[in-house]
Amino acid sequence: MGVYKRKLAKGIRYFFSGQYKGQKYFSKANFLTKTECQKAERYHLQKLETDAQKPQSDISLFELISARLDEIKQNKSNKYYEESRRYFKMLLDYTGNVEVAEVTKAQVYQMIQTFSRDLRTRGKTNHKANACLRSLKALFNFGIVIYDIEMRNPCLGIKMLPVDIKLKYIPPDEEIRAIKAICDREEALLIDFVDQTGCRINEAIRLTYEDIEDDLLTLWTHKAKNSNLTPRRIPIPPCLKKKKGKGRVFKRWELPPRFLSDKIRELGFKQWGFHNFRHRRASLWAKEGRTLLEIMQLLGHANLSTTQKYLQILGHIKL
Repeated sequence: MGVYKRKLAKGIRYFFSGQYKGQKYFSKANFLTKTECQKAERYHLQKLETDAQKPQSDISLFELISARLDEIKQNKSNKYYEESRRYFKMLLDYTGNVEVAEVTKAQVYQMIQTFSRDLRTRGKTNHKANACLRSLKALFNFGIVIYDIEMRNPCLGIKMLPVDIKLKYIPPDEEIRAIKAICDREEALLIDFVDQTGCRINEAIRLTYEDIEDDLLTLWTHKAKNSNLTPRRIPIPPCLKKKKGKGRVFKRWELPPRFLSDKIRELGFKQWGFHNFRHRRASLWAKEGRTLLEIMQLLGHANLSTTQKYLQILGHIKL
């Protein structure tokens, strides 16, 4: 910051210029004396400081939603973005484009209850209503943290709605054998690898021979959109022992393959996907007596609660 003089047609005039928290500020050259200019600059800085400390409470709901969607688009999946946009539109339609601080807990509660009744009328569970509540809670937390909105999150204290837990389908051995019987060698190997490791399908097609070392291999995954790849080490499954090569192990696929659903449809089985192998492997490890911590690490979960949910919703099916 500083005071400067400028020679104008009407004579010498002073102005101030500087930076405050990375933002440039300046005045017009209309002060007659240096002292007058310094006093004006001090007043201007005091005002900037007061404005910076004052919580922002006049942001509209539409503005907050737009900012939150931009943040989601950068860091989350397209599916999460589309779901969030749908839930935010529901809130906007319900409350109107009011100031964010004017949204009440009663409004959020009534909107969630209405959504729940509509879902039940259509024979749906409350999973989407709970997902909506989580999205709205994250929306208001975003506003409170990023925009310093002086308010209590209106979602706090609203309980999740009860849902019926559905058992995950665990494909039995005979069904997997029937599918592999009509697969070629590469397809069968991919099925064996996912089945024996419980890995995500993207982790499998990303695997390279360079990731295999001694008795362990490294799997890589993105924990979130645009995040760095995160590694985890697991034992080499029987299907890959003694196999050698260079580059990606499953070179045939750049994206998650579709052949599994095609084979299942061809055989007339109930539809399921590669992710069901992940639940199957968790079930087998639990039956082997592995600890919850071991299963969490092998599956690459970030916390134990996720693994607990996996094991709580597994069916007791003879494999």
